Amino acid sequence: MPVRSNLNKIKQILNETHNVVLDTSVLLCYFMDEIQDINSILEEYIFKLDSRITLYGHNLIKTELFYITCRLKGMSEAENLVKKLEGILNTISDIWLYKKAASIKCKYPIAISECFSISLAILQDCPVFFLQEKELPGELIEKIKKDYSVKIYRIAI
Repeated sequence: MPVRSNLNKIKQILNETHNVVLDTSVLLCYFMDEIQDINSILEEYIFKLDSRITLYGHNLIKTELFYITCRLKGMSEAENLVKKLEGILNTISDIWLYKKAASIKCKYPIAISECFSISLAILQDCPVFFLQEKELPGELIEKIKKDYSVKIYRIAI
């Protein structure tokens, strides 16, 4: 079940963790300032100087954010966004993630970047947040959560 309908649920999850993975869709919405209520929660818990939560990511997230921002706002904005990310996103090498990501992709028809985000959440034993998308339906998420003992949350938009 998507968690945006209960913003307190998102706050509770963030209160109970020290590490988190935000998939590309969530980060894109944050940096493009698209969903105000979610952005204010992310600002309060993650994107502040004294945050106790460590934000983890992988190179595919940076790649997707770069090319999408480049298409929408130009190369200069994309480069600025990546520079901002380098100060707040702890990028884990694909060497640690590729095998688990590949096993998820082998079993489930989801984007490879999402597989990397899920594998990173498994590695860090932390929640991963995605925006609710038709490519990532609830029943598929439930199967992945069960098969890999991973904490996946979808934010309704």
